[in-house]
Amino acid sequence: MERIARFFICLCAALMLCACAKTYKDIKVTSFDLVSVNPRGLTKVDALIELGLDNPIVGFEVFDACGVVKLDGEPALTVTADQLVVAGRDSRVYRIPLRGELAPGFNPLGLLSLVQEMDLSRFTADISAKVSLRGGVGKVIDLKDVPLGDLLDKKNMFE
Repeated sequence: MERIARFFICLCAALMLCACAKTYKDIKVTSFDLVSVNPRGLTKVDALIELGLDNPIVGFEVFDACGVVKLDGEPALTVTADQLVVAGRDSRVYRIPLRGELAPGFNPLGLLSLVQEMDLSRFTADISAKVSLRGGVGKVIDLKDVPLGDLLDKKNMFE
């Protein structure tokens, strides 16, 4: 009888925990700001962004993050980011340094004219990063041909 009571208590506790549990889909992007852009020569650029995240789940790490920004389907800029450690059950703004390099054969003057117009409709991005629970198992996330305007305006990164 005692075994049955323990089993039902464990079952009820597990059901209650599952009902209250939040998932990665509950992570929200609360803000995005391009803080600075610093050219390094004619083909390289450093940038600093501030990304606000509301993370209701356990902490996680994002590393090996890289992306290719494409203009009309052709590679324009390769971007890499430093490792990001996201605190669990917290809402804060993270400063993320980015490094970029123009693709070989890409005309930087064409990019400048498009940036001045702020027309992001012709830009897409391929993004890859490894995400893992703090000190745990990781998973590589690949996003292909994401419209850059949608990426910058997104409030829920996992919809």
